[in-house]
Amino acid sequence: MSGKAGEDLVEKQNAEMGLMPVVAEEASVYGYSAENRQTARAFLKGEKPMLTFDDGLEVVKILMTAYMSAQTGRTLEFPPKDLDSFVPAVAQGKWNPRG
Repeated sequence: MSGKAGEDLVEKQNAEMGLMPVVAEEASVYGYSAENRQTARAFLKGEKPMLTFDDGLEVVKILMTAYMSAQTGRTLEFPPKDLDSFVPAVAQGKWNPRG
């Protein structure tokens, strides 16, 4: 499958064709090491970290809403009704990337 230039880019992909550049120390470049360090230090001090389980849950809700929107072909209010029971077609093994 192919599309217009840039149409098929995914997160962190930085080349349309040819070899993908290697990102040295990817965890540091994208901030994961600093995030993990801050969280560990907060736990050691008995403090609440900057990012919590609730933040992660909110991200999952946003992603699941995006799946629901794509699957239904509609723009949805956030959070959409029935989000807690929604299972994307891809998770059900029913998704066909060829349409």
